[in-house]
Amino acid sequence: MGLAMFDVAPAERELNLPGAATTSLRKDGLRQTPVTYLDFTANGDRLFETLAAYFPQPPDYVGVIQDAWPVETVAAIERLLGQAPGDLPDGRVSLYVCPECGDLGCGAITTRLSLEPETVSWRTIGIQTGNEDEVHPLGGPNDFPEVTFKRDGHEQVLVHELARARQLCVGFEYPYERDRRLRRERRTRLLRRLLGRRQ
Repeated sequence: MGLAMFDVAPAERELNLPGAATTSLRKDGLRQTPVTYLDFTANGDRLFETLAAYFPQPPDYVGVIQDAWPVETVAAIERLLGQAPGDLPDGRVSLYVCPECGDLGCGAITTRLSLEPETVSWRTIGIQTGNEDEVHPLGGPNDFPEVTFKRDGHEQVLVHELARARQLCVGFEYPYERDRRLRRERRTRLLRRLLGRRQ
């Protein structure tokens, strides 16, 4: 891929893992909340679709920019802007992660970020798992695609998304955090009632 214009576009993934529910109406009538995210585009072409062509079947990953994971999204965008170190031990940056948990232990499509005054390059795009330094090709032995973007466009789009994601973080709670807070509040109310009866 040559010098490309960078942007993001809304996307939705249907999960293909064996035994996984899908994000659309299934033959058995069940539904799952769609896994939505912002996909990266190069000259208007979705990067996921470009990379998926290297696989025998589309991989089960989603982009790192998701409204459902605003805290992780802020961290991911900061890495893509070069404002934070990579999330892999070797300094590489994740582009697509597990749609269920985002854990790098499930595997991720990662890149080596190269920042130049006029360009940003995503080099040797491949698959990495957890804390492993080894990067696996997407297809054949040497299938490590690369893409280079105009830096000003890359930064403009990501800075906008970073501001939007930071707003989503205000007052945000993950379900487990909300459950913990509600349990604490229930215990506090119960203790107050019990202490009130004793007085």
